Amino acid sequence: MANHMKAPISFEQFSKNPIAAIAFIALGVIGYLYVDMMKIHEDQLENLEQSCIQRIEDHKERIESLEETIIRYEEKLEQINQKLLECLDTRN
Repeated sequence: MANHMKAPISFEQFSKNPIAAIAFIALGVIGYLYVDMMKIHEDQLENLEQSCIQRIEDHKERIESLEETIIRYEEKLEQINQKLLECLDTRN
Protein backbone atom coordinates (compact mmCIF):
# COMPACT_ATOMS: atom_id res chain seq x y z
CA MET A 1 0.00 0.00 0.00
CA ALA A 2 1.41 3.35 -1.03
CA ASN A 3 0.84 6.38 1.13
CA HIS A 4 -0.72 9.14 -0.91
CA MET A 5 -0.89 12.72 0.20
CA LYS A 6 -4.48 13.82 0.29
CA ALA A 7 -5.17 17.09 -1.51
CA PRO A 8 -6.79 19.82 0.57
CA ILE A 9 -9.63 19.89 -1.93
CA SER A 10 -11.06 17.04 -3.97
CA PHE A 11 -11.83 17.23 -7.67
CA GLU A 12 -15.52 16.94 -6.90
CA GLN A 13 -15.36 19.95 -4.57
CA PHE A 14 -13.35 21.84 -7.18
CA SER A 15 -15.85 21.11 -9.91
CA LYS A 16 -18.76 22.19 -7.67
CA ASN A 17 -17.18 25.51 -6.66
CA PRO A 18 -14.10 26.31 -8.81
CA ILE A 19 -13.88 29.97 -7.72
CA ALA A 20 -13.59 29.03 -4.05
CA ALA A 21 -11.01 26.35 -4.91
CA ILE A 22 -8.91 28.79 -6.93
CA ALA A 23 -9.20 31.38 -4.14
CA PHE A 24 -8.00 28.76 -1.65
CA ILE A 25 -5.01 27.90 -3.83
CA ALA A 26 -4.27 31.60 -4.41
CA LEU A 27 -4.34 32.18 -0.65
CA GLY A 28 -1.74 29.44 -0.21
CA VAL A 29 0.45 30.92 -2.95
CA ILE A 30 0.17 34.42 -1.47
CA GLY A 31 1.08 33.06 1.96
CA TYR A 32 4.14 31.30 0.52
CA LEU A 33 5.24 34.43 -1.35
CA TYR A 34 4.84 36.53 1.78
CA VAL A 35 7.00 34.17 3.84
CA ASP A 36 9.57 34.02 1.02
CA MET A 37 9.65 37.82 0.78
CA MET A 38 10.18 38.14 4.54
CA LYS A 39 13.08 35.66 4.38
CA ILE A 40 14.67 37.61 1.52
CA HIS A 41 14.30 40.87 3.49
CA GLU A 42 15.87 39.28 6.57
CA ASP A 43 18.81 38.08 4.47
CA GLN A 44 19.20 41.53 2.91
CA LEU A 45 19.13 43.21 6.33
CA GLU A 46 21.74 40.79 7.65
CA ASN A 47 24.00 41.46 4.64
CA LEU A 48 23.48 45.21 5.03
CA GLU A 49 24.31 45.03 8.73
CA GLN A 50 27.54 43.14 7.99
CA SER A 51 28.42 45.64 5.28
CA CYS A 52 27.77 48.57 7.64
CA ILE A 53 29.86 46.99 10.38
CA GLN A 54 32.74 46.53 7.94
CA ARG A 55 32.44 50.12 6.71
CA ILE A 56 32.42 51.39 10.30
CA GLU A 57 35.57 49.40 11.05
CA ASP A 58 37.21 50.77 7.91
CA HIS A 59 36.28 54.32 8.94
CA LYS A 60 37.61 53.77 12.47
CA GLU A 61 40.94 52.64 11.02
CA ARG A 62 41.02 55.68 8.74
CA ILE A 63 40.18 58.02 11.63
CA GLU A 64 42.91 56.48 13.79
CA SER A 65 45.39 56.92 10.96
CA LEU A 66 44.36 60.56 10.51
CA GLU A 67 44.61 61.19 14.24
CA GLU A 68 48.16 59.82 14.23
CA THR A 69 49.00 62.06 11.29
CA ILE A 70 47.56 65.09 13.10
CA ILE A 71 49.64 64.30 16.19
CA ARG A 72 52.80 64.05 14.05
CA TYR A 73 52.02 67.37 12.34
CA GLU A 74 51.28 69.05 15.67
CA GLU A 75 54.65 67.86 16.97
CA LYS A 76 56.39 69.17 13.87
CA LEU A 77 54.51 72.46 14.13
CA GLU A 78 55.56 72.76 17.76
CA GLN A 79 59.20 72.20 16.77
CA ILE A 80 58.92 74.83 14.04
CA ASN A 81 57.32 77.28 16.48
CA GLN A 82 60.12 76.68 18.97
CA LYS A 83 62.76 77.32 16.32
CA LEU A 84 60.95 80.44 15.20
CA LEU A 85 60.80 81.73 18.77
CA GLU A 86 64.51 81.01 19.19
CA CYS A 87 65.26 82.92 16.01
CA LEU A 88 63.16 85.86 17.16
CA ASP A 89 64.82 85.85 20.57
CA THR A 90 68.33 85.93 19.10
CA ARG A 91 67.53 88.96 16.97
CA ASN A 92 66.45 91.03 19.94
